[in-house]
Amino acid sequence: MTGTRLKAIAVLASAGLASVAVAKDSPHPESQWRELATAADQKRLDDWQKALREGRTGAVEGGEGPKLTARKPLFEEEAALPDSKIPAGLYSCSITKLDGDASGGLPYIAYPAFRCRVTVNGDRRHFIKLTGSQRTTGWLYEAGTRHSIYLGTSFYGYEDKAVSYGQTEKRDQAAVVEQIGPKRWRMVFPYPYYESVVNVMELTPITD
Repeated sequence: MTGTRLKAIAVLASAGLASVAVAKDSPHPESQWRELATAADQKRLDDWQKALREGRTGAVEGGEGPKLTARKPLFEEEAALPDSKIPAGLYSCSITKLDGDASGGLPYIAYPAFRCRVTVNGDRRHFIKLTGSQRTTGWLYEAGTRHSIYLGTSFYGYEDKAVSYGQTEKRDQAAVVEQIGPKRWRMVFPYPYYESVVNVMELTPITD
């Protein structure tokens, strides 16, 4: 782990709010996510479409095909619209895990919606999952017109802070972020360390 990476993404969370220390040379060019990501996360992100296909296949073979169809195009590889920049604001964010059979779990499990927030600091975007027992916080990086990359770290609701990205491999979080419809985004977490082949978070703005 380089000093640059540790300085660039050091995320602390307390009482559901994030306090972030970043390198002085931010914002980062869109291509720099590869310099910041661990080798394991680069591999996971490069294979995100493969993970989505495998997860979808596992869910269909487990008899959950109609649930996937009902939520199109959430679980399809080629669903991205041209603009991947998710606006600042509060979001309803629901997580679905596909093909948990690989680790003895369910082929499809959808959790109730939680609350997430996107904030903008200059040209940088920060993401945090605010509620639920398992949370995540980190930065969003542009990676072309149709995709952004999320690099963050997981923490539990009872913890008063999150470890820095890159310090604890199984806490590291990596996702591809896309807009897939009017006021509809997704974050695809390929090959998470626990419970599934792929996790897909659907995000819709909370307007009230």
